Formats: sequence, structure tokens, C-alpha cells
Amino acid sequence: MRCTENEIVVLGVEIFEVRPTGYLTKKLSEYDQHMGSGPKQRDGWADYVKINNRLAEEFVRLNPTGDDHVYVLTTASWREFQEMK
Repeated sequence: MRCTENEIVVLGVEIFEVRPTGYLTKKLSEYDQHMGSGPKQRDGWADYVKINNRLAEEFVRLNPTGDDHVYVLTTASWREFQEMK
């Protein structure tokens, strides 16, 4: 996954169904609820990224959809992650 290679964490995944009137939320990932608040120091970032991104890939694999759906990934770099706190 390119995000992992570039140390970008996938914090969550949303699945939307595309409808003529807009988008309908079909499913949200919950793995981020179990990951806690994330690393406090930069040296823990790479492992946090790898674990989260593996869980994101697993969520997508376990929740296949049709052509009328889109996946939206919420991502952050280390700097962005620190700014969210």
C-alpha cells in the first residue's frame, strides 16, 4: 500500500452507496476505536501506520461492494496526526 510506504496512516474507512440524490453511508470501519490514541513519539509512528493500514486493507477485503459504491479513506501524516490532537 502506497500509504504505508510513505508513512501515511489510514485512520478509518467509510463505504458509501452512490445514489442519484447523493451518497448513503453503508458501513464505517471500527478498527480505529481499538487502536487507542496513537503514538506519542515519532519513533512509534511507522509501527502504528503498518498496523492501521493492515486493518484498513482487511476491512476493505471483508466488505466488498459493487460499482455503485465508493470507499473513502481518512488519512494523516505524522504532522497532521499531531495537529489533530
